[in-house]
Amino acid sequence: MDPRLLWVTRSGNVDALYSLIAKEPCLLKNLDVLPFIHTPLHEASSTGKTNLAMELMVLQPSFAKKLNTEGFSPLHLAVQNHQSELAKELIMFDSTLVRIPGRGGMTPLHHVVTIGDLDLLAEFLVLCPESIRDTNINGETAFHITVMNDKYEELKILRGWMQRLHNTDSSSTENCVLNKPNREGNTRIITRHAVKYLLKFMSLNRNILNKSGMTALDALRANGHLMNRDTEKILKNAGGKSADSLSKVQKTSVFLQKSVTFREYCSTGISRYRSHLSDGTRNALLVIIVLIFAATYETAAQPQDEEDIYKFSFSEIILKYILLWGLNTIAFLLAIASGFILLPVGSTYTVWYVLISTPLVCSYAISVYLKHKLLPLIFLLMHLLTVLGVILYLLVFYMKWKRTTQKKIPKLRSELNSVEIL
Repeated sequence: MDPRLLWVTRSGNVDALYSLIAKEPCLLKNLDVLPFIHTPLHEASSTGKTNLAMELMVLQPSFAKKLNTEGFSPLHLAVQNHQSELAKELIMFDSTLVRIPGRGGMTPLHHVVTIGDLDLLAEFLVLCPESIRDTNINGETAFHITVMNDKYEELKILRGWMQRLHNTDSSSTENCVLNKPNREGNTRIITRHAVKYLLKFMSLNRNILNKSGMTALDALRANGHLMNRDTEKILKNAGGKSADSLSKVQKTSVFLQKSVTFREYCSTGISRYRSHLSDGTRNALLVIIVLIFAATYETAAQPQDEEDIYKFSFSEIILKYILLWGLNTIAFLLAIASGFILLPVGSTYTVWYVLISTPLVCSYAISVYLKHKLLPLIFLLMHLLTVLGVILYLLVFYMKWKRTTQKKIPKLRSELNSVEIL
C-alpha cells in the first residue's frame, strides 16, 4: 500500500483521504486490480476508524469483499480486533459480508462465535440469517465451532435464535444446521453441557452415523473409562442409541436393484398424476370436489321421514335404499379419494387432510346408519356395492403392478457366440 495512503488510513482523517484522491484520482481503483491485497478498508477496520471505513465503503464498495494476503476480509479483521461497532456498521451497509469465506473457509460469523462477542453474534444472525448454514473447509457450521470451543453462551444464542425462526424455510434450516455432519461425518463434539443444550432441539437427529459408522453414543463410549457417565445417561434418555441397535440402511445401489413394491407403485402413480396437473386444472377440480362433498353430505344429513319401511315394495327398497344411498356413498368416497390425489406433494398436506376427512367420513357413516337402523341388512347391502367397487379398482391396479414387476429384461446375446474359434 502507498505509504501516504497507509498514514491517512491509520490517522482516520477523511479530508486527508480526499486530498490524496484529488492528486491521484485512480488511487483506489489501482488497488482494486489486485486479487489479494491489504486495502485501506482492511487497515481502517483493524484499527477501528469507523468514519474512514464507511467513507471507503461508499467510494470503493468492492474493498469490503476483497481478501488480503492472509485470507481475511475487512469484516474478518474488525471481528478479530474486537471492533464491534465498526463491524455492525459494515454489515448494516451490506449484510452479505457476514457470509464471505476467508482463510480456512471461516466466515465472520465463525470468527464471532470463536471470539465470543454475544451482541455482535446476535446482530449477525438478525441481519444475515442465511449465514447459519455456512461451513468452513472442514464442513463445520457455527454450531460445531461453539461446541468445540466450549462457547455455551454463544450456543444459547444460536439455540434461542433457531427456535424463534418462523419464516418459510425455518424448519429446513433447523434440520440442516443441527444434523449437518462435518468432514469426518460427526454432527457434534459430545460434551455434557453441549448435550444438555443441543438435545432441547426437537429437530436434532440423535442417531446420525459418522463416516466410521458410529452414533453420538458410540463416539462417547469410545472414550472408555474416561467417558462421562452423566452425559451417557442424558443422551440415552433423549433417545440416543448405538449403531448396532439401529436398523441397517441399504445402499442406494442395492435399493434400486429391488423390484418396486405395490405401495411404491401406488405412490409413484399418484405423484406422477399430480405433477402433470397445472394449477388451474387442480383448482377447478378442487372446486368441483367441494361441491360434491356438500351435496352428498347434505343428503346424508337430512332428517329421515317417519315412514313404515316395511310397507315399501321390493323395487322401492332397491331404488331408494340401495341405489340412491349406494350411489350417494360412492360419490362421497370418490370425492374424498380425489381430494387426496389432488393435494400438493408434501407430508403436511397429507396429515391435515387425513385429520379433517376422517371425522367427516365417520359422521357420514353414522348419519346413514341412523337413517336405516331398522333395516341393517339393507344398510350392509347398500355399502357392499361401494366396497366391491374399491376392491375391483385395487385389483386392477394390483394386476398392472404385477405385470410391470414380472417383465423380464431381455438378455443381450454376446457377440462372442457368433465368433468361430479357429
